[in-house]
Amino acid sequence: MGEPILTAQPFYFLERLDSVVKVRFEAGQDIPSERTIEYVIDNYLFEYSKLHPADKVTSKITELQFWKDNPDYHYFEYDWRMTQCLVLDTYNDSSILNCSDAHHINKNSFYDWLLFKEYFDQAHDLYVQSLRKAASLQVSVRTSDHSSLGTGMFTLPILKTLSPPLTLEQVERFEVLSPNEIKHDQSSVLISRGIPSSNNFEIPVESISAQTHYNAELLAYYFSGLRDHSPVSQFKNFYNVLEYFFEVAPASLGISASYEYQQIEAVLRWAITSAELSSRLGALKASIRSTITRPQTTTSGEPISPLNLASTDILKEYAGRIYQFRNACVHSKKTRRGAPTARIVPSTENEEILSHEMGIVQWLATKCIERELTP
Repeated sequence: MGEPILTAQPFYFLERLDSVVKVRFEAGQDIPSERTIEYVIDNYLFEYSKLHPADKVTSKITELQFWKDNPDYHYFEYDWRMTQCLVLDTYNDSSILNCSDAHHINKNSFYDWLLFKEYFDQAHDLYVQSLRKAASLQVSVRTSDHSSLGTGMFTLPILKTLSPPLTLEQVERFEVLSPNEIKHDQSSVLISRGIPSSNNFEIPVESISAQTHYNAELLAYYFSGLRDHSPVSQFKNFYNVLEYFFEVAPASLGISASYEYQQIEAVLRWAITSAELSSRLGALKASIRSTITRPQTTTSGEPISPLNLASTDILKEYAGRIYQFRNACVHSKKTRRGAPTARIVPSTENEEILSHEMGIVQWLATKCIERELTP
């Protein structure tokens, strides 16, 4: 996204850093199309998503963040292309006869071709030191019937973090990390420029082997659902994966399915077993199980029926639930045959009832994608 200058933070969290995939080819003629590269990456990310379904790592980038600066132009872009910094190679460019300011009397006194770095590094170091000092402070607190502390004397840190933060200098060290240096059986890797430093640190390593080529269209639906922030859009994309098999599943099972709710049920019976679904539902948080076993009010005020976890046919039971949500998300008819319909409108408070279903629906999509490759 371009090196941060005016937008640089003093500290960063590893969990919030952007992700990058590196692909290497031995010769230029070996490089396939961008879509082929994306498909290879998607197969890896699908394996990753099955292990970490709550993560939203995807190659489906909607806003391109990379660009190339013109090496012949004397300004380069930073801060998401919102800042332009003067770049002059004063040491090696003989065409620069002089370059100076109030703090640099000649061109050779600049140590970096990015001239603003002369001032940025000092200011940023002071910024980090000041915040580190403040973050280390503790306060003495005396309370009486406080809502969370109660009554007593306390010594409390003025700042707490969920994980150790990284400085900008540490984050920039990722640029020297080469995939060739990471072995598949390593549990961690040292981030270092090759010399002892207090800024060296280790990060955990998780290796994932991808041997399977999944259906490219289904991966596109899956990752579109994964990256979307709207529960309605998420549901529609995951549902598209199930819908793909509406004729395949009944034919494979040797049954007839003329109506959509029957086709959904057939897909579930084709992709998973009752025991698998019951186990998955049982693994949900107690609060989610409590929610889905009660009627859910949609945007139109009409309810989605509760899920009966004790049903003797849980596949049929859950297929009916998916069908209800499908109708509420896909159709916008105010009434059907004169009666009000259940509707879930995007960007409304009631859209959130779908979030309780997403874990199971996403899981069903992964099982369908896997099942297609099973003889």
